[in-house]
Amino acid sequence: MRELIVFLIVTLTSLSFVSTADGQIFNRLKDRAKKAAGDKVEEKLSNEVEKAAERAVEKSWQSIFGEEFGSEGDGINVSFAMNSNAVTEEAYRFDVITTMEVETVQKNGNSEGPMIMKMHFNDAEAYSGTKFSGEQIDESEGEMFMIYDLKNESMVMLMENEDGKFSFAYDWRQAQMLAEDFDDMESNEGTVSDEEEEQEMEEWENFEEIGTKTIAGLDCRGYRSENEESVMEYWVTEDEDLGIYKMLRVNEQTKHLKGNVPENYPAGMLMEMTQEDLGSGEKTTMRVTDINKNASVTYTMSDYPPMSIGGDSRD
Repeated sequence: MRELIVFLIVTLTSLSFVSTADGQIFNRLKDRAKKAAGDKVEEKLSNEVEKAAERAVEKSWQSIFGEEFGSEGDGINVSFAMNSNAVTEEAYRFDVITTMEVETVQKNGNSEGPMIMKMHFNDAEAYSGTKFSGEQIDESEGEMFMIYDLKNESMVMLMENEDGKFSFAYDWRQAQMLAEDFDDMESNEGTVSDEEEEQEMEEWENFEEIGTKTIAGLDCRGYRSENEESVMEYWVTEDEDLGIYKMLRVNEQTKHLKGNVPENYPAGMLMEMTQEDLGSGEKTTMRVTDINKNASVTYTMSDYPPMSIGGDSRD
């Protein structure tokens, strides 16, 4: 009888242990299942956020560079190579901000409204930046700031919306060419020959002086030129030289400046330009509305974590 009682006790204890072990295993499996489900939800959410970011980037690109920008087979020489691990600075610092308003009005009076370009500049650094705003920009997608980095041959897009901050960087194939142009321009300053100066004066003679006016607090002289295709008016100042020509050049691929950035205009810093196409009746106006020479703006890249696009991840 005693042996039977011992046997039952041992058996019940074993069954109890097995039951407890099974329960622990089952609980662990449940925890793993919950975690797996959570990971799936998190992954799906992450994918949705990334897709939303891609859509925001695409809309921003097209609002600035045009609907055809980056489309396959369009024959356009896109200077920014997407899906690249482009090199950037740790931080970008700017001490001058020039605000320019650009608007194109059709012959029938239709216009998309002015594009506001806040061009950021640092004379000591080989980069500049532009913040775009206007009716063409979907502000619900957040703010966008474009940095043109000549040193690293990169174009950096910084975006900020209600979901946070993020960035995209691209290889900029045009950067080296622009850098060389700027170096040549600076090395030629003060070394213009008498023959070159005479040639420039002859070109300027094609411009008719049209008076003076004040733009953004600076005294400006006006010049007008006309041919069979267009009428051009330039307003320039000699009171300042803030590198606006460089800023216009790096922004000239935008749809608002494309074909409108003057290669040659009377000496001085360009403050306003009006170009009227006599054939189409289209009129484009660029105007500096403000110059902040006491700016102190820094964009730190660690504040804008890079996001992948099209399957290209930069962790």
